[in-house]
Amino acid sequence: MRLLPRSLAGYLIAATVIATVLTQTLITGALLIYQDEKFDKHEDQFFYQKIVSTADYLNSSPAAAHTRILETASNDETTYRVADSPQGEVSLADSPDAHVLREYFGEHNILTDVRTINITDLWWILFGDAADVCVVPLYDTPAAAECPFWTISVQLADGSWLNVRTFANADFSIYLAPFALSVLTSLLGIGGSVTILARKITRPLRDLSSAAEQLGRGETARPIAVSGPAEVARTAEAFNRMQERLTRFVRDRTAMLAAINHDLRTPITSLRLRAEFIEDDELRENMIETAEEMRTMVDSYLAFSRQEAVEEDPQPVDLAEMLRDLAEESAEAELVQAVPSVALCRKVSIKRVFRNLIGNGIKYGSRVRIVLTQGPEHVTVEFLDDGPGIPAGMYEEVFVPFTRLDTSRDVTDGSVGLGLSIARSIVRKHGGDIIPFKEAGGFGMRVVLPNSPAAAPA
Repeated sequence: MRLLPRSLAGYLIAATVIATVLTQTLITGALLIYQDEKFDKHEDQFFYQKIVSTADYLNSSPAAAHTRILETASNDETTYRVADSPQGEVSLADSPDAHVLREYFGEHNILTDVRTINITDLWWILFGDAADVCVVPLYDTPAAAECPFWTISVQLADGSWLNVRTFANADFSIYLAPFALSVLTSLLGIGGSVTILARKITRPLRDLSSAAEQLGRGETARPIAVSGPAEVARTAEAFNRMQERLTRFVRDRTAMLAAINHDLRTPITSLRLRAEFIEDDELRENMIETAEEMRTMVDSYLAFSRQEAVEEDPQPVDLAEMLRDLAEESAEAELVQAVPSVALCRKVSIKRVFRNLIGNGIKYGSRVRIVLTQGPEHVTVEFLDDGPGIPAGMYEEVFVPFTRLDTSRDVTDGSVGLGLSIARSIVRKHGGDIIPFKEAGGFGMRVVLPNSPAAAPA
């Protein structure tokens, strides 16, 4: 399972989330340590001293004054009451701050009972009726039995007990709620801002990637908007300049080849006309044949060179239907397997590739079998013939312009070794490739094309 994101925006968002959680954890931990060691220490010490002072007043005052002393000591958070029995159940914990109680009352005259506030009490306090039930002055009611109170009972000089009840301190779990709230608000604020910023930063990069893909397929992409951070803007400017130079280069080369075509056709035509006046029949036929070879080679070379300049808009093409029509054109071709497949490609160009590969298979074998399959990422078309095939050492050599399997110089049939070169050039402009392969009983050419989701059939 991949944990790290793939995109730059994902990395920025993940880094922000991790940094936010880590920062909030450190801040919350530091506050807890400070609160436990500083604030709570002094608060508990003051609480114990007040109990001692109140008990001292009660021991030194007549019974008639006890009610007034207890009312003065009590408030909304702490209640002081005198009873015949203690409400505490266990001995006071060995707290260093409670030494004032032990010194005044003795070790065995102090009892305590506490239920700390935990995370479940927080939900009761925030969303339940704890505000009405858990009121310290009303702690004698049956409904307050489960409230998080802290009771300390100390025995007075006359044998009665001073029962002091206050709200209990919180355990560690209570801090999970504010911690979670702090992290959530930080993520909503910081994470939301970073998400918007990351998308804005990466948008030019996505445009650059899309334009580079178009340029790789031979399409002319629109200039990229120069925006975003300085580094991204400079990259967009460099890409726009590169595309402009490549387009100008192809255009200039095409114009030059057109001029060469015009210049060569005239002398070739002149040579052929002059050859007609040669009286020697054998010499005349040889001269005419040579002129025709020259004309065929020039036309083929110009067709190969102009292929990059052909402007044809990609469109969704039903490859199965196209291959079925091509197979019906020849009795030696058969479409043996074809799954429904629609690809985004240049229809005329890709049909030229398929027709060329079918023709080669028939020329060097007796029959051609066509198989169309579709995977999650690519569409594959295999052209299988029963001929001798190509030696493994020449798999790449046959795609070099003007390379022919036979050594004959007879090009009157129009074949000058450019068919596979043009075919691979077209397929690679589509983002695919042509791969020769051997199989039992024959040889094949495999055409691999990108499986465009936008062009997939519904």
